[in-house]
Amino acid sequence: MIMKEKQQVFVRKRAAYRAILFLICFVFIFFGCGPKRVRIPEPLSGLRENVVRASLDLLGKTYRNGGRGPDVFDCSGLVYYAYKSAGVAVPATAEEQGRSGIEVFRESVLPGDLVVFRIKGDFHVGIMLNGREFVHASKSRGVAIDNLSLPYWIKSLQGFRSYL
Repeated sequence: MIMKEKQQVFVRKRAAYRAILFLICFVFIFFGCGPKRVRIPEPLSGLRENVVRASLDLLGKTYRNGGRGPDVFDCSGLVYYAYKSAGVAVPATAEEQGRSGIEVFRESVLPGDLVVFRIKGDFHVGIMLNGREFVHASKSRGVAIDNLSLPYWIKSLQGFRSYL
């Protein structure tokens, strides 16, 4: 009799664990996998809007060193492709992109401007979406949105450039 009671308790506990696991998975899937909402100040000029929209259309694309699109990108390739889609010519490499154009102060950054980082001696670039979020090609996540206020980005920030 005692063995049967222990088995029943075990079965109930296992069912409870399964229910909790199901609930956790449901919450993550329902709330964690939806498209990220990004606030873009309106109105944008034609070129700025085209650059921002082109960069957002590439979210989720795969990272590949030297990738220039349309399905794989590195950071400079993403910038090059998004700007080219909007009809604007920019240099091909992250270093050239980060040194060319017009320098922009942090307070004056607009959507479509470039954000430039120096990470372990290498240049890294992204496209600003608003005052704090930007699109870039991440080695680990592909084309993604990140927040400029994260410590990782703050310590590597070099500045902002505009080609628009």
